[in-house]
Amino acid sequence: MSEKLLEVKNLKTSFFIEIGEVEAVRGVTFRLNKGEVVGIVGESGSGKSVMAKSVMSLVTSPGKVKEGEILFHNENILSKSEKELRSIRGNQISLISQDPMSALNPVVKIGKQMMEVIIRHQKVKKKEAEQIAINLLKQVGLSSPE
Repeated sequence: MSEKLLEVKNLKTSFFIEIGEVEAVRGVTFRLNKGEVVGIVGESGSGKSVMAKSVMSLVTSPGKVKEGEILFHNENILSKSEKELRSIRGNQISLISQDPMSALNPVVKIGKQMMEVIIRHQKVKKKEAEQIAINLLKQVGLSSPE
């Protein structure tokens, strides 16, 4: 039997605005096992990004996860503190948006941005983080990652 990594049960996320409640995610349920890859497909405006942000506990006001469970390694993400979530995000679970380049700061070198994440999650010194970042950039085919 495959090891369950992520299970989402009856996820409902809404935005509360002047005109009332807008349901962005309505009853999404899925399971992701170790070694599986999932692509979320849907029309523009169908709630894909809101669903993904809900799973990562990144929905901000006026949005709110109203209902459901998000179990990561059988622990409910929704009951975690922000500190606990920071240790999980980018280390054990990540989100690649439709336009991942928009998530990066265009005026800061990619290596430096990668190093910040490496230092935070791998607890290594700056020089080691730099080498890890260079190696990762080489793996994706950048000819001069230094």
